[in-house]
Amino acid sequence: MHDAYIPTFFTRHNRPLRGVMIDNQPWFSAYDFARLLGLHHPQSLHRRLKPHETRRAPIRYANGHEEELQVINEAGLYKALIRFGHPECQQLDEWLTRDVIPTLRDQHAEDYYRPRRVMLSWQSQRLTLLEWQGELWMPWEQVPHYMKHPTNQ
Repeated sequence: MHDAYIPTFFTRHNRPLRGVMIDNQPWFSAYDFARLLGLHHPQSLHRRLKPHETRRAPIRYANGHEEELQVINEAGLYKALIRFGHPECQQLDEWLTRDVIPTLRDQHAEDYYRPRRVMLSWQSQRLTLLEWQGELWMPWEQVPHYMKHPTNQ
C-alpha cells in the first residue's frame, strides 16, 4: 500500500483503540471503538454512521504488516458514544477528550508544511478554504457558487 498511515495505539481496560491523523483530523478504528462501547457486533458500527463520518484507511504497523481499516472521525466517535450509551460513557468521553485526541494531535503538530483549513469572510459570507504553501485554495465544486455573487465596484 502506498501512503499508509501509522496508527497510534491507546489502551483502555486492556482494549486497544487505534487512531490516525488524516488531513489533520483524528480518525479511529471503528471496530476498536465499538468494542470499547461493548457492542455485540463491533464490525457494523460504521454502517450506523453517516458517510462523511466513516471511511477506509490504509494502515501500516511497525512490523511492516499493512491492512485497510474502517475508521470513524471525531464527530462519528462522539455520535456513537451518545447513541450507543455505555455504563462508563462519561469516563470514556473524558478519556477521549483529555487524553486520546490531544495526544494524537500533538504527535502530528510539528509538521508545519501541511495544508490547514482557514475561515475567510467575503461578501458577507464565511468561506472555508485551504491554506497551503502560502496560497488559499477552494474546492473546485464551490467555485461556481461564489462566482454568481456580484462584486462591489
